[in-house]
Amino acid sequence: MAIKRSEKRMAKKAARNARKASRGNRSEKTRRAIGDFIIQKRSIVPNMITMSNMTMGFFAIILAGRGDARSLAVAGIMVFLGTLFDAVDGAVARAMHVESPVGVQLDSLADGIAYGIAPAVIAYQAYLKGLPSGGTIIDFGMIIALIYPICAIYRLARFNIGAGEDDHTRFKGLPSPAAGLIIASIPVLSIPDFLSVLKMPWHIPWQLFIVIYVAVSLLMVSRVDYSKVVPEIYRIAGKAAVILTVILGILMLGLLSVWFVFSFMMFYTIMGVLIYCIRLVRRKFGKAAA
Repeated sequence: MAIKRSEKRMAKKAARNARKASRGNRSEKTRRAIGDFIIQKRSIVPNMITMSNMTMGFFAIILAGRGDARSLAVAGIMVFLGTLFDAVDGAVARAMHVESPVGVQLDSLADGIAYGIAPAVIAYQAYLKGLPSGGTIIDFGMIIALIYPICAIYRLARFNIGAGEDDHTRFKGLPSPAAGLIIASIPVLSIPDFLSVLKMPWHIPWQLFIVIYVAVSLLMVSRVDYSKVVPEIYRIAGKAAVILTVILGILMLGLLSVWFVFSFMMFYTIMGVLIYCIRLVRRKFGKAAA
């Protein structure tokens, strides 16, 4: 009788061990399957960062639609936040070795929303909707506002076509993120207590805003050369200079907030035009001398 009980206990123990081993095998298979899925689908990570840029642009459009000064300022900040996502998605894709044509197209479409549509909506609500309507549904402000997205989308399409010939050091035409930041940051500067130690509101007249708006739009589709800032600094002064520049930029951003963003982007835009004009003059005189 005792022998039978012992045999039963041993049989139950063996059955439990078999079930544990089976569960262990299933768990191991599950872990391997999850690991394989993550490896195969790791491109999701940079794509999600790209979609975050699009999300910021979408939120900026919704907020700008409210029309009040505070919402327009927050919309401008959303465009800036989207720029941070846009700055790292490509680097993450390269670091994870998951660069793909899908990622390139996603990046372009996200930029079209964040830097093509959102700044135009912000500009219209902040400055252009007050222009005369002429008694029609489509007012004059809408016509002017349309210039920017047309140029931005065309510029993105042109960039995609020439992506294979990109030397990673220069842009042809003003980059859409720089243009978008210039336009979207202007309404933020009109609120003196908004994210800045400089309590200095800047209300520019609508006439000057239209000049800036149209000029920035046309520069996007121009043939003016613009350097890629980080690669250019690395080429001239090395890695230490890049690190120092990033640290200085973060400090200036913390101190001056949107004033620093606007000032830097305007400086970058104007310097690109000046350097391009100087090169044209030198080329012209060089040919004349030859």
